[in-house]
Amino acid sequence: MVRKMRWRNYLDFLWAMTEKEIKARYKRAVFGFLWVILNPLLQMLIIGAIFSFFIRIPNYFLFLFTGLLPWEFISLSLTKATPSIVYERSLLQKAKFPIEVIPISIILSNFFNMLISFGLFCLILIFLRRITFLSLALFVPTFIWLLLFTIGLTLLTSSLQVKYRDVSFFIQTILILWFYATPVLYSLSLIPAQIHLLFSLNPLTSIFELLHFALLNQGLIDFKIMIINILISIFIFIMGVIIFKREHKYFVDWL
Repeated sequence: MVRKMRWRNYLDFLWAMTEKEIKARYKRAVFGFLWVILNPLLQMLIIGAIFSFFIRIPNYFLFLFTGLLPWEFISLSLTKATPSIVYERSLLQKAKFPIEVIPISIILSNFFNMLISFGLFCLILIFLRRITFLSLALFVPTFIWLLLFTIGLTLLTSSLQVKYRDVSFFIQTILILWFYATPVLYSLSLIPAQIHLLFSLNPLTSIFELLHFALLNQGLIDFKIMIINILISIFIFIMGVIIFKREHKYFVDWL
């Protein structure tokens, strides 16, 4: 009974922090919550107008939108959540609470925004009869995979950031390289055979290819590579949790 109450209090606190993040993001914005769909839509139009001349992929604008939404989720989550514990140092020094809630609430707020954007996008595709409800069933395990991978990676980077303040700068550089190493702008089928395996061994590659397959009936689903990427994701998640639990008791001293 006590454990159940603790979990309930924990989830209530996590939701309160997530709700605060969602409201703070669009506070005093003229278009408010519309930016959830406007931002990736504008990116799709600009990038698509440029790269559609060089990259020949069927339904390229839809292909782009499918990749930009999850990419925006993971890049925003890593960029904002990595230094979040450092930014909330005053809160840590005033009260005792589960510290992991700080980065996880940022991830969940971004995840919520992504789900809304994908929901609207899927309604349009269903109306155009481009996807079926059966293919949408792939979304549930794919999004759970993406969420857990992001949480594990962010717990790792946010705990390291408390001790080593240049981690956030390192993350910004990595994200640029990671963007071009992930099939957001291009299809994996366009990668030369010599380096195909290098690009495939990336958890985001398998996640994005699953989304391309579900939404557009495009994408290369290699089950062997996907299993390896799932194992990589599980390893990163476990390492993130272990390192965060080991280091969090020193956070206040390091801050």
